[in-house]
Amino acid sequence: MFMFFMDKTLLSGMNLRNFCSWLVPLALVALGGCASLELAPSPRQPSNREAILILPGLDWKFANARSIMKGSDSDDIKSFATTADSAGFDVFLADYNRRKSVDAGVEALHQFVEQHNIASYDRVHVFAYILGGYTFNRYLTHYPMENLASAVYDRSPLQELAPGLATEGWFSVLTWIAMGPVVADLAATPYTPIPRSNDYRIGLIIENRATRFIRKRRKRALAVRPLTFEPDSLGQPFHAAIHVRFNHVEMYSNFDVIGPELIHFFAHGDFSPEALRQPLGIDPFTKN
Repeated sequence: MFMFFMDKTLLSGMNLRNFCSWLVPLALVALGGCASLELAPSPRQPSNREAILILPGLDWKFANARSIMKGSDSDDIKSFATTADSAGFDVFLADYNRRKSVDAGVEALHQFVEQHNIASYDRVHVFAYILGGYTFNRYLTHYPMENLASAVYDRSPLQELAPGLATEGWFSVLTWIAMGPVVADLAATPYTPIPRSNDYRIGLIIENRATRFIRKRRKRALAVRPLTFEPDSLGQPFHAAIHVRFNHVEMYSNFDVIGPELIHFFAHGDFSPEALRQPLGIDPFTKN
């Protein structure tokens, strides 16, 4: 989860342009001024179509606000939905995140699934960002999804440290104002994996770069645990895993790269032959 707030580096020197570039998106998120999160196709009979359920993370609305400020329409996921539609998939982008807790998000996800009649599809595929993965796995323990065909998780050995780092000391106050207690709850929630199964396929997309938030806290992040990008270290059984040069924020704005891999996995149960199967071996703290 990409966490952004004012910090000492930002405040030192009082660079007004940089200050506003961070403060205004934060205000938009806090005031609910971003575009609606939810995306769903027009009601229709699924027939032989399949569903893709996208579960974004904590930083989605912030990333959207930044795009609005830059003059972008922030339509990467919408463009992906158009491409997926031509391939026979209906895309649902769920607004499940709740400020209160991860479990509150589980119940919101259940309401979304019921509202949009996801059970009517023979095959459902899930793409979950970090908070989405925690939420979806807990959701399955309460509401088994018999039509689950595959799940792809966006995982990051570095960004998954963000909730803990963002809820330390005085910084936790800013985190609570912007995101609510769900961040501290996520930091305290152990990852509960779903098992491998012959009934569905599991894929991992592993980020190999750090966000600005993590780069500024490099020493603290590296002190938490040894850094490795090996998929076996992530605590989630899988059938296939690939690596990308993106950090967590960039995972929201590069669907020209991510999208084809998702569609390939959902259609064939594996990523494309061209996808990178090994860690990139780069310094993750350098800018892309």
